[in-house]
Amino acid sequence: MKESIGNFKGDNLYLTVASYQNNKRIYVGVDTEEESYADLTINLTDLMIPDEDYIFVNGDMTRDLRNFLEEKGIISESIETYQYNMGKYDMVQVDFDLLKQYDPDGFKDFKETKSKDMEI
Repeated sequence: MKESIGNFKGDNLYLTVASYQNNKRIYVGVDTEEESYADLTINLTDLMIPDEDYIFVNGDMTRDLRNFLEEKGIISESIETYQYNMGKYDMVQVDFDLLKQYDPDGFKDFKETKSKDMEI
């Protein structure tokens, strides 16, 4: 069962952890109890990441929500900003221990998908 990451502007928020099908990078979404609230990640396949716990922050994410996630320790402050097509995207690091805490089933599936991909 998912654990709430806290109350943000009157909504209890939850994380959804999964992986992108095409390259098995981590996907993280932010949800309310009823619906999807925001995509934290964006899959910029042409840009390299140093390790599996680095992500590119979706440019549609509000600054308030991003600050909330940084304060909770779920993501780090921006490490570097990249120009990609017509947008700029920040690379940050995500805390795998917190992802595992907030969405244990999704995190487990992500790690199993990565393991299976490495075996091929």
